[in-house]
Amino acid sequence: MTSNNGWQIRALLVSLTFAAVILSHIGLVALLQETRFLVPSASEPILLKPDVVKLFCLGHEQLAADLYWLKFVQYIGDSRARRTDKHNHAYDYLNIVTTLDPHFTQPYWFAAFVVGAEMERPDLAKALIERGIQANQSNWYLPYIAGINQYLFAHNETEAARYYRLAAKFPDAPKWLGRQAEILEAKIPSLVKEVNTWDTIYRNSNDHLVKERAKERLAATWMRVFKLSPSEEIRKRARKALTELGIEVR
Repeated sequence: MTSNNGWQIRALLVSLTFAAVILSHIGLVALLQETRFLVPSASEPILLKPDVVKLFCLGHEQLAADLYWLKFVQYIGDSRARRTDKHNHAYDYLNIVTTLDPHFTQPYWFAAFVVGAEMERPDLAKALIERGIQANQSNWYLPYIAGINQYLFAHNETEAARYYRLAAKFPDAPKWLGRQAEILEAKIPSLVKEVNTWDTIYRNSNDHLVKERAKERLAATWMRVFKLSPSEEIRKRARKALTELGIEVR
């Protein structure tokens, strides 16, 4: 057998296995619908519990995780529908994805920015991110994300600083992380801390959706500074920052 033929056979086996995973899931959903354990809805996605999905993965959890990740991206991409359901199923999708493949780190950003922020459930976001921290113990990014979730969405500065310090201990962590912890613990106005946090996320995130959300929140926070500050010097600084973000203020 040539190496080319061997590669083709392996590719075919992977494709067939992936199809079996999908069909198993679809078949199970259909069975549950017929027995009235699930009631289908045109607007509600049908999401099984992670352990049930895992049972039907036939040992190919990563492939199934990729499938659910794509479905999640489509789900949050429908912004009009999400304004209606308030991202109600975001946690369910991310819980499945991170259970099937806890080493896939991108979902943990969305745990903070969708589950923690949009769903207003930083407690659920924390549970997901902790799963990632345990599965990826050499990754400084995950405790950093946990800190963001605690500060911005759980409003717990002490816990956020603890996560930042944990992240700062990693050899490849950026130098500014330790400084972030000091800023959170300092007795300075909360608006200053919030501007600093969103600015750091905006300037350091490589994910387009996260970067856009950070830009929106940063602009909104600078606008609050501009409107609330009695100091003309600070108002000038806020106006300059907003201009750099593409927002003109009169």
